[in-house]
Amino acid sequence: MRAKSFAALALVIMAQPGHAQTEARNTTPPSPQSMPGDYFDIPQSAQLKVPLGPPAGGRGQQASRPASSLSQALATMAAQAALASCAADGYAITVAVTDAQGHLKAALAADGTRENGIYMAMHKTLTVVGFRISTLELRQRIEKDPALLDQVKPNMSLLPGGVPIFGHGAFLGAIATSGASAHIEEKCAADGIAGIASQL
Repeated sequence: MRAKSFAALALVIMAQPGHAQTEARNTTPPSPQSMPGDYFDIPQSAQLKVPLGPPAGGRGQQASRPASSLSQALATMAAQAALASCAADGYAITVAVTDAQGHLKAALAADGTRENGIYMAMHKTLTVVGFRISTLELRQRIEKDPALLDQVKPNMSLLPGGVPIFGHGAFLGAIATSGASAHIEEKCAADGIAGIASQL
């Protein structure tokens, strides 16, 4: 009986004007299929506190980041070459290019592509970054050694179309396409790399 009284008292206190109440938050855990850097569980009140720009006294400075293994300029050139290759074959595709750590450097979508095309391409790049081989080659290896499937993470895709980017023997990143047949996607991704090969 006494416990019920305390519970009722707590409800009365929380109902009083001015009482600080905890904002409802989305406690849904991140999906295993989420992309690197996805944000979850951020209250809208916290989002409103993010500064909208540098102070009036001068320009803000971003924290320095380590140099990428693949520049944004080269990544964009590779993506454009992949799109052009597929367009020449009559396919409208999406393409994503990441650096060696799986960070997105460029993403392009041709007119008329599917809404989820970019995300599918990005999932393929994560597979390439994890295994450092093409998604098609990984499929072939899994057929011979099914135990490899245990190393595939939920946010990776086993669909063909993801290809590693190497320069002077070093792994630089990944490019992946989505929206065409398996071997066409692989060809367009390879053509994207060929478009920047002389600059790697």
